[in-house]
Amino acid sequence: MTSKTISLREETYDRLRRARGADESFSDVIDRLLEVDDDSHPLYGLVGLATESDLDGIRERSREFRADVEKRTPVEATPPAGPDRTAEGGGSGE
Repeated sequence: MTSKTISLREETYDRLRRARGADESFSDVIDRLLEVDDDSHPLYGLVGLATESDLDGIRERSREFRADVEKRTPVEATPPAGPDRTAEGGGSGE
């Protein structure tokens, strides 16, 4: 078996060392952490639970919620003066 030498930041090495099981090599722990299995994704179980009608209802309620928030949120005519905004720089003129 061939091997490669890589450089790691000390913090990364420490995290790998902590993640390593008693009988695992660093290659084993990297392989385990990089393993992609569609069935193991935490959101995988949600696929197919909502019907298209359910999703349409969620989208509509979301649009209504956003419209209500926008209606309640006052729009400022001019932004407030901040530490980088002075009277000379276009601030409030205080």
